[in-house]
Amino acid sequence: MICPHKTKTFSRKPKTENRKLLRTLGLIILVTLAGCGREPLPKSSIVVFGSPDSPRLRQAVAGLQATLGPGPVEMVLVPEFGSEGQETLRRLRKTRPRLLVVLGTPALLLAAPVEKKIPVVFGLVANPYFTGAAYDPAHPEDHQENVTGIASPAPLSAAMQHGVSLLGKGSWGLLYDPTDGVAADLARRFESEAGRLGLQALTETSTAAATDAGGLARLIKREAKVIYLPPAASTARYAPLVLEAGRQMKVRVVSSLPEGDRKGAVLRVALDYHKLGEDIGGLARRILAGEKPKAIPITENIPLKVEVDETLARKWSGYPPVK
Repeated sequence: MICPHKTKTFSRKPKTENRKLLRTLGLIILVTLAGCGREPLPKSSIVVFGSPDSPRLRQAVAGLQATLGPGPVEMVLVPEFGSEGQETLRRLRKTRPRLLVVLGTPALLLAAPVEKKIPVVFGLVANPYFTGAAYDPAHPEDHQENVTGIASPAPLSAAMQHGVSLLGKGSWGLLYDPTDGVAADLARRFESEAGRLGLQALTETSTAAATDAGGLARLIKREAKVIYLPPAASTARYAPLVLEAGRQMKVRVVSSLPEGDRKGAVLRVALDYHKLGEDIGGLARRILAGEKPKAIPITENIPLKVEVDETLARKWSGYPPVK
């Protein structure tokens, strides 16, 4: 049974359900998923420690559980920021679970520096090499002895390659927020990949909703043939503007956003989080069967979902109309 909850669910002090419902959203989720237990797990249990909660994390957990099959699995979700994650992890570690599955970079940043004994399998982490769990991308076999996992970088390269196959070469545009570290890193990768594919890379920056429309307008004025939506948190802010431009056929849109509205993107290339969860579950089964994390190198896995809007693709194939 998977049961999302926050720190208070580890408490052994009896409290009324109504009071808990009023206090935390996590407990509202707890009630809707009937049958969740609140006592600390037995030592033979598997615990999923994740941050932040999101549809993609839930998809991965569904894939994980499908692979692990029936058994005692508990899901503990904590906010990305604040002290709650540290306190929850401290209490969680005292239960001494048999295996700790850590999902998300914020969760791994919390767990790797402090947990040195409980076997840990991580996933939903683009780059584990700055978290303390692993040390050098050139040596994926060199990592914290009790930790192994799967790195899943953003599928930028795959998206651009599929985009060139479908839409041809030309100028590709990217609007990004330079204050978002992930977005800034993806912008550097975008320019590098564009050069490798023989594309002209056009970039514009915007740091707030008030300047997003202007940045998009500049890309279109510079005759960007395609605009790419990268899988960064700040992209959600301006994605509706770009997708609306795609619906109006002002520009072709290629998206790697894992969730949200898709209409307006002629091509979507995103991570398949359910499949990624299945692969994480396969790795977890190896640990549960007796393999040692220190003997398993960090692997890179980028399972994809590739979707083409056939209606938009047909329109663009004959656009503009021949005079």
